Amino acid sequence: MKLDTVKIKGLFSRVLNNKMDGTDKADIQTYIKKVFGDGGTTPDPSMLHQFNNLVVEQADEIAKPKVTQLLSLLANVQQEKRGNIKEIKIPKKNKAKVIWSATGSGVDLVRVEGQETVPAVPKTMSTGFYYEPLDLVTDSIVYFNKLVNDIADAKVRLYLDKIHQLTASAITAGKIPAKNVQTGSNLTLQQYNKVASVLQRYGGKPIFVADTLLIDYFAFQQGTDSTFKNFLTEEVKGELLTALNPTTIGRTTAVNLTNPFTDDTNSKVELPVNKGYMFAGGVSQKPFSVVEYGGLRQLTEQDIEDERIKMKIVQDASVNLLFGEAIGIIEEQAAVSI
Repeated sequence: MKLDTVKIKGLFSRVLNNKMDGTDKADIQTYIKKVFGDGGTTPDPSMLHQFNNLVVEQADEIAKPKVTQLLSLLANVQQEKRGNIKEIKIPKKNKAKVIWSATGSGVDLVRVEGQETVPAVPKTMSTGFYYEPLDLVTDSIVYFNKLVNDIADAKVRLYLDKIHQLTASAITAGKIPAKNVQTGSNLTLQQYNKVASVLQRYGGKPIFVADTLLIDYFAFQQGTDSTFKNFLTEEVKGELLTALNPTTIGRTTAVNLTNPFTDDTNSKVELPVNKGYMFAGGVSQKPFSVVEYGGLRQLTEQDIEDERIKMKIVQDASVNLLFGEAIGIIEEQAAVSI
């Protein structure tokens, strides 16, 4: 038996946004107990499906600004309905057409960028999740918030996983210039700066996106490098001393990734900690194109052995590397690890 979806969605939204009114705390506890009982009984399949669908919808809303904020650094992001196919327009500056046109008594030479279009064919990206019903029943608000936010972060990582795969393939195929790549052991700030010098020619201050461990590795070299240490401002010195996430590395801006532990021993994380990406900041030509088809979806089952609720989170999207020359890859193979 399903309950009123609109009312439940409104309740979920208020809980997640810390805008609960008089009875909301009691209402969400009551609703969760209707779905899961005391945490040890088999949920009604229709109510479980409704609960998980609404959780994923809320997670998608939370993920949208996170995805937009991160992906906008490296990709032109577009939305499209499922079932449609978006065409991506690609400017071909090196194959510009020349148009002659008469203006008054003279002739002007007008350079126009040539364009080609390619279809943004959607592919299905997915990841798995599970949760314990007893946790939700015991401490409903805390575990509900955690479940929704964990799913939202998982959506961000779906895109990052795809970007990792694309860049690895592009390097192997020679689609990313060798000057844009620094891979090795004990990389120096000078090597980091070589990649930054290439990308700054595209305009804007380069942006480095990586795990906080890799950002720290290069950021703290600023204090010991024989050249850079002479140019450190008091502001940067203070940031290196006290900031949780340094944002300045030489002439680049650093942006750290959300990369949580995935095991109980704090020895594994979702994404590589030793690999980062650099992009030209503030320019319209981004290396990636992302077209998102519809929103997150989920498939649910309950394991009869351990009684966990298992979810498959699915997103349809087209992720393409269009301009390999506009991305930098930095991978430290020795000095940075969990």
